[in-house]
Amino acid sequence: MIGLLLVAGAALGAAFELAPRVLLRPSFGAYSDAKLHDALGRAFVEYWESGSRAFPAHLTSLVDYWFRWHAIKVVISALSAVVLALLTTALWQKYLRGRRWYAAIATAATTSTVFVVWVLSVNIQVTALPLIPLLGVLPGRTADGRLAQVVSEMRGGLTNAAGPHAGSPVLTVLLGEVERYQWVTAGISATLMVAAGLASAYFWRRRITGDPSATCVRFMHRTLGVITALTACVLLLMTVAGALSALEPTAPLLGIIGAG
Repeated sequence: MIGLLLVAGAALGAAFELAPRVLLRPSFGAYSDAKLHDALGRAFVEYWESGSRAFPAHLTSLVDYWFRWHAIKVVISALSAVVLALLTTALWQKYLRGRRWYAAIATAATTSTVFVVWVLSVNIQVTALPLIPLLGVLPGRTADGRLAQVVSEMRGGLTNAAGPHAGSPVLTVLLGEVERYQWVTAGISATLMVAAGLASAYFWRRRITGDPSATCVRFMHRTLGVITALTACVLLLMTVAGALSALEPTAPLLGIIGAG
């Protein structure tokens, strides 16, 4: 059982990067990192210079590519979370049956499960609103230097209300996308925070009310309680950060385009 779960986990880990490339190649071709960065830089320059709220065809294609890329990763992450949860349960059962050295492995598996759930949540966020995360991979510059000029003009529009680019329709769209993305981030983080908090309370209650002589059970519940409590604290910080960024989307946008 544990061996099969380890094999399944390793296969899903390999598929996390390989599967999107293979599945999307027939529709979009083979995008290397350099090719994606270059294509995005040119598409973004085209969008800015159009002065229109509507995405040009090239940028629309890239956004669709990023959406599908992360939608595939949502499926893989969800399957990985299930596999790791089953593996964690199996390892803790081994520990409870007297295999004391399984405690360290089970703790590592628990932490890995929490991490994979976080990866799943991030990919859900990107799938819901792919444009802003896509802009995070903008190159520093394009070969013709136009991207640097565009970024400079955007910074002027975001920081100088009296500047010529302050009322750009493109900035209006991007600020709205940043705001929505940050609210989605805050919402998902808050949901996971509540779930982690409830799980922590459950584990701590079981540790206190359980059989005092069952030291293995108490150790397991204490370990799970600590991990879920720490996770809830981190998620609380992420929720607050997401909400604050949604209320003031200018700073996150400056950071995303590399102009902060």
